[in-house]
Amino acid sequence: MKLDIIVNKYLLIWHLLYQSAVSEEIHNLKLKIWTSNKKEYSLVHTDKAEILNSLDDFIPDDDIIYNLVENSPLYKRIKIETNRYRNSILEIWDQSKKKYSKELTSILKFDVKKEYKICVVHPSLNVVETDFNSKIITIGKKITTRDKDNFLSYLMYKIIRYEMSKLKTDETEIVDVVTELAIINELYTRISKESKYDIGKKELRELKEKIYPYWLMYLGVPLEDFETYMVRDNIYFDKNAYKYEKILKTIDLYSFIGFIIRNKKTILKTKLIPVENIEML
Repeated sequence: MKLDIIVNKYLLIWHLLYQSAVSEEIHNLKLKIWTSNKKEYSLVHTDKAEILNSLDDFIPDDDIIYNLVENSPLYKRIKIETNRYRNSILEIWDQSKKKYSKELTSILKFDVKKEYKICVVHPSLNVVETDFNSKIITIGKKITTRDKDNFLSYLMYKIIRYEMSKLKTDETEIVDVVTELAIINELYTRISKESKYDIGKKELRELKEKIYPYWLMYLGVPLEDFETYMVRDNIYFDKNAYKYEKILKTIDLYSFIGFIIRNKKTILKTKLIPVENIEML
């Protein structure tokens, strides 16, 4: 996997204009430009898709608004801070990409060889967006050394979620759950060396717990080690209620999703057992 981490001035300006103002200075700049150029300001709103589709050669039909922002002292400071933020992402990715690539391939059981563009905007904007048409992720999210693995794991999740979007299925909830299990939970657990299985969308939790026994089979966890993983991840089930599907450890993530979809009725019938009713060895 190759990440091309860039700053695009038009996309940065667009987000400054249309995201919630992150400071009084930005709010005042937006208000000033809006007051004097209402028509032109409104038209710029439609530029975003074209910017993403033509990152290297986008030319606005009317650049008056872009010029007003770009020539402001505030933008010059924001550009410096955004470039500094980009350099931070480049540094942490350069330090971590080997271990992330290794663990990612181990979990997915296929290589992600594509190049993704990561368009960086100011971290105060709190933006994480994926454009599925152009394989571009726009990101502007505060990051510290302490939570760099949280940041990178989430970035990997956005990329793999894009990869999984190619699956032609109406079972999007299953796709979401398995992608969470793979990246937000398992990848982040391996990188951080502590269980992250408590992270994820609350509305997906019940389905995740029903899929979890099969997920352990997919990871190749031996039946005798199930209890260890249950305790680690705080997800409990009666292992004797499941047939150990040996085939699962030989297939990739796409095929695992297919298995879950095909066996959806059986999996959904599984009753979750309270922890106090599970007898652990």
